Amino acid sequence: MYTYHHPKPIIVKLTDELGFQLRQKAAEYITANQNRTGAERGNPEQQGFGALAEMVIRNRFGMPEINPENHPLGYDILLPSGVKLDVKCRGGALPFKEGYESDDGIVREAKHNFFARQLYDARLDADIYLMTHLETPSKRELPGTKRQKKWILYICGWVSKERVLREGVYLPRGSLTEQGRTWFTYRGQEIEFYNRNLNGLESIVDLRGIESNDVEKDKVRKGNLNLTSVDTVRIAYDLIGRGVLSKEHLVFIQKEISLEKNVKPVLHANQYFHLLKWLQEKGQLTVRELEKAKEVLKEELFDGI
Repeated sequence: MYTYHHPKPIIVKLTDELGFQLRQKAAEYITANQNRTGAERGNPEQQGFGALAEMVIRNRFGMPEINPENHPLGYDILLPSGVKLDVKCRGGALPFKEGYESDDGIVREAKHNFFARQLYDARLDADIYLMTHLETPSKRELPGTKRQKKWILYICGWVSKERVLREGVYLPRGSLTEQGRTWFTYRGQEIEFYNRNLNGLESIVDLRGIESNDVEKDKVRKGNLNLTSVDTVRIAYDLIGRGVLSKEHLVFIQKEISLEKNVKPVLHANQYFHLLKWLQEKGQLTVRELEKAKEVLKEELFDGI
């Protein structure tokens, strides 16, 4: 039976001899078995990261690192209870953090991503997902070298497939997302699910204790928002402006998420002031209204390179 823990990542360094051997096996496996079919899949690099993460888990379980050829497509590991576990992994040059600092001093909560088409594919019948993150060197190609020190796997926690489908936020291609100080658009159809909503682990072997009852409980569990606190307030601002929400809703939201700070917009403040000054020139904005804007937005002047 599973006992809930806060989803604080378990860190597994893959820089020793065993880690390098697993990296080599993952590279060899993907070279021989790269998935080139399906509407939405990871690129060869991402597939390699996923294979490596799965091998780490199987190694810790005392299982062969590679599944037999006749293993079902829909999941990676069959737990002792019969629960079907699928290991998800994405990689990057940065370590995994529960929150990422931004220029405004407000932490952006960490999230995980799923390819939407995989979750809605009935052939992929995993019961739960194990979410992991692989920190890599700047040259990310597996297996890397023995000298490289930035091959680190972060094992974040698990969640049932049904809860991801019920609570995760689907974002179509081209949707904008933020991570700390970085903005980018999604190339694929993604589902965002936030790390704080995972079921954490005290140790990797805790996974072996997950039973069907634990999965059923998670299916109906109600998690927190799958948005950053900053985006939650931004959405509230927008909906107030559109006449959907009131300022009372904003007060409630800020209290619930414990965020009283002023949240900067997606566009730069200079663009806001450009519009405000235009309105002032047209006689539609008072000096007092412009001064009020300066209390919540900061205009930035060019000060040289």
